[in-house]
Amino acid sequence: MMGYEKDWFMRQVKSAVFNPFKKVSEVQVMPMIQVTDEGTGENYSVPIQSYLSELILTLKVNQAENILFSESKKMTDEQFFDLGNWFYDLVEELSDEELTRADFSRTEITQGRAELV
Repeated sequence: MMGYEKDWFMRQVKSAVFNPFKKVSEVQVMPMIQVTDEGTGENYSVPIQSYLSELILTLKVNQAENILFSESKKMTDEQFFDLGNWFYDLVEELSDEELTRADFSRTEITQGRAELV
Protein backbone atom coordinates (compact mmCIF):
# COMPACT_ATOMS: atom_id res chain seq x y z
CA MET A 1 0.00 0.00 0.00
CA MET A 2 1.36 3.41 -0.92
CA GLY A 3 2.11 6.00 1.77
CA TYR A 4 -0.60 8.30 0.47
CA GLU A 5 -3.22 5.58 0.78
CA LYS A 6 -2.15 4.83 4.35
CA ASP A 7 -2.39 8.52 5.25
CA TRP A 8 -5.76 8.82 3.53
CA PHE A 9 -7.04 5.77 5.39
CA MET A 10 -5.83 7.13 8.74
CA ARG A 11 -7.56 10.45 8.06
CA GLN A 12 -10.76 8.54 7.32
CA VAL A 13 -10.46 6.66 10.62
CA LYS A 14 -9.67 9.77 12.65
CA SER A 15 -12.52 11.75 11.15
CA ALA A 16 -14.96 8.92 11.86
CA VAL A 17 -13.82 8.19 15.41
CA PHE A 18 -13.00 11.59 16.90
CA ASN A 19 -15.93 13.52 18.31
CA PRO A 20 -14.90 16.81 19.95
CA PHE A 21 -18.37 17.26 21.43
CA LYS A 22 -18.39 14.10 23.52
CA LYS A 23 -17.70 14.98 27.13
CA VAL A 24 -17.05 12.55 29.93
CA SER A 25 -19.37 14.38 32.31
CA GLU A 26 -22.08 15.28 29.81
CA VAL A 27 -23.31 14.43 26.36
CA GLN A 28 -23.69 17.34 23.98
CA VAL A 29 -25.54 17.25 20.71
CA MET A 30 -23.34 17.90 17.71
CA PRO A 31 -24.61 20.83 15.63
CA MET A 32 -26.31 19.87 12.40
CA ILE A 33 -26.15 21.60 9.03
CA GLN A 34 -28.70 21.69 6.22
CA VAL A 35 -27.23 20.47 2.92
CA THR A 36 -28.70 19.96 -0.52
CA ASP A 37 -28.03 16.80 -2.50
CA GLU A 38 -26.55 17.98 -5.79
CA GLY A 39 -28.08 15.06 -7.67
CA THR A 40 -31.63 15.10 -6.37
CA GLY A 41 -31.95 18.63 -4.98
CA GLU A 42 -33.24 17.12 -1.74
CA ASN A 43 -32.43 18.97 1.52
CA TYR A 44 -31.38 17.09 4.64
CA SER A 45 -29.57 17.58 7.94
CA VAL A 46 -26.16 16.07 8.69
CA PRO A 47 -23.73 16.52 11.57
CA ILE A 48 -21.50 19.47 10.71
CA GLN A 49 -18.37 17.49 11.58
CA SER A 50 -19.24 14.80 9.05
CA TYR A 51 -19.92 17.37 6.36
CA LEU A 52 -16.67 19.25 7.01
CA SER A 53 -14.75 15.98 6.98
CA GLU A 54 -16.21 15.08 3.59
CA LEU A 55 -15.27 18.48 2.18
CA ILE A 56 -11.70 18.20 3.51
CA LEU A 57 -11.29 14.70 2.09
CA THR A 58 -12.40 15.98 -1.32
CA LEU A 59 -9.95 18.91 -0.95
CA LYS A 60 -12.68 21.56 -0.73
CA VAL A 61 -10.90 23.07 2.26
CA ASN A 62 -11.77 26.72 1.59
CA GLN A 63 -15.45 25.85 1.34
CA ALA A 64 -15.23 23.83 4.56
CA GLU A 65 -13.49 26.66 6.40
CA ASN A 66 -16.14 29.15 5.24
CA ILE A 67 -18.87 26.84 6.53
CA LEU A 68 -17.05 26.34 9.85
CA PHE A 69 -17.03 30.07 10.51
CA SER A 70 -20.50 30.81 9.13
CA GLU A 71 -22.04 28.07 11.31
CA SER A 72 -20.17 29.21 14.44
CA LYS A 73 -23.13 31.35 15.49
CA LYS A 74 -25.15 28.17 16.04
CA MET A 75 -22.59 26.73 18.50
CA THR A 76 -21.39 27.50 21.96
CA ASP A 77 -17.90 29.03 22.16
CA GLU A 78 -16.58 25.72 23.47
CA GLN A 79 -18.15 23.74 20.63
CA PHE A 80 -16.75 26.14 18.03
CA PHE A 81 -13.28 26.03 19.59
CA ASP A 82 -13.28 22.21 19.75
CA LEU A 83 -14.65 21.80 16.24
CA GLY A 84 -12.25 24.42 14.86
CA ASN A 85 -9.24 22.69 16.38
CA TRP A 86 -10.44 19.32 15.08
CA PHE A 87 -10.89 20.91 11.63
CA TYR A 88 -7.40 22.43 11.52
CA ASP A 89 -5.85 19.23 12.90
CA LEU A 90 -7.41 17.31 10.01
CA VAL A 91 -6.36 19.91 7.43
CA GLU A 92 -2.85 19.98 8.86
CA GLU A 93 -2.51 16.27 8.07
CA LEU A 94 -2.93 16.94 4.35
CA SER A 95 0.29 16.70 2.38
CA ASP A 96 1.81 19.82 0.81
CA GLU A 97 0.67 18.52 -2.58
CA GLU A 98 -2.90 18.08 -1.33
CA LEU A 99 -2.90 21.56 0.19
CA THR A 100 -1.68 22.99 -3.11
CA ARG A 101 -4.45 21.17 -4.99
CA ALA A 102 -6.93 22.47 -2.40
CA ASP A 103 -5.57 26.03 -2.84
CA PHE A 104 -4.92 26.21 0.90
CA SER A 105 -1.70 26.87 2.80
CA ARG A 106 -0.12 26.07 6.13
CA THR A 107 -0.16 29.82 6.82
CA GLU A 108 -3.95 29.78 6.46
CA ILE A 109 -4.10 26.95 9.01
CA THR A 110 -2.16 29.06 11.53
CA GLN A 111 -4.30 32.13 10.80
CA GLY A 112 -7.52 30.14 11.12
CA ARG A 113 -6.50 28.66 14.47
CA ALA A 114 -5.79 32.19 15.73
CA GLU A 115 -9.37 33.18 14.87
CA LEU A 116 -10.83 30.42 17.05
CA VAL A 117 -10.08 32.23 20.28
